[in-house]
Amino acid sequence: MHWRFLLRVLAILTIFVVGVTAANWDKDDIEVCTLLLTHQIFELQAALEESEGAGSNFYSIMGLRPSASLAEIRKAYREKSLEWHPDKNPDVPDAHKRFERLGLIHRILRDERRDRYNHFLSKGFPKWRGSGYYYARFRPGLFMVLAFLIAVSMGVQYLVQQYNWRRDQKRIENLRRSALAAAWGAWFQTPADAVKGTKPKSIPAQKKVHVPLHGFEDMPPAPLAGDVSAGQVDWDEEGHKIRKVLSAHHGNVNVRMVDVMVYSDSSMAIIDDETNEWITVEPLNEADAPSVKTTWPFTLAQSLLQRSSTTDTVRDEAQAPADEVDLATSRTETTTSATSTKAAKRRKRAGKA
Repeated sequence: MHWRFLLRVLAILTIFVVGVTAANWDKDDIEVCTLLLTHQIFELQAALEESEGAGSNFYSIMGLRPSASLAEIRKAYREKSLEWHPDKNPDVPDAHKRFERLGLIHRILRDERRDRYNHFLSKGFPKWRGSGYYYARFRPGLFMVLAFLIAVSMGVQYLVQQYNWRRDQKRIENLRRSALAAAWGAWFQTPADAVKGTKPKSIPAQKKVHVPLHGFEDMPPAPLAGDVSAGQVDWDEEGHKIRKVLSAHHGNVNVRMVDVMVYSDSSMAIIDDETNEWITVEPLNEADAPSVKTTWPFTLAQSLLQRSSTTDTVRDEAQAPADEVDLATSRTETTTSATSTKAAKRRKRAGKA
């Protein structure tokens, strides 16, 4: 009775001490405990994959799904423990460790650690990196970073070039249509057989007009070629739209105006204010649109190749005169040697005589 009483008192004191200690745990202590339990899961998972093969997990070795109930886990564990018992597998290396590992797995799947294991099972397990468990994160090398930066800069440059080219294309097209409308009238694009009422005057051989640098802002776009061929364009309405634009911009001095010479074949030229020369205004050709080959890596490579070719050409041109001088010098030396030989023979004959 005395010993039993002492054991009870000791148990009560132990529980009290543990309770007081646990009550005094702070957040860091709890995190350390959680970290230790997590490391135990990682170590057990790594040992399981090393023993049973890559891709093995706590559920697969017992033929279960992650959603298995506790009863299913208990039943599967009993069957697997009988199968893996060391007494039934005396020839299997590390049979005792394998059986012990199965018991640890069973205990983890029966308590709150199962939720933590399921989390890493779905998100992936970190790998041991010498000082701890870390996820294998992708770290690009220097060449990959440079390639990425070059690709991004090429893409940005290509988009900017495309935007500027399309903008200039629209401006030139708008300028041409505005100049034609100012020179030939509102029905400049209307076929002769589609004009209603009074026929337009004949087109002059050339006519100088004064229009905004980028054309009239409200100038309607040209009808689609498909609609024109199908006869679905109301040319009278198109003419009224253009006449309305011409009337709205008549006498407007708030925009920069330029002189454009329009010819009967729809070609035109704009005068340069600095040189007073006429510059032909032609639509931008789609074949000249920016492409990947117009970005800086390709232009830089092309420039280097041209410079190398130019250097080789200059070197060859410089080498040619030097070769000619060497040839002339060789000929002179040969001639001098021949002359000296003849003179020596004459002196020898004279001595004999």
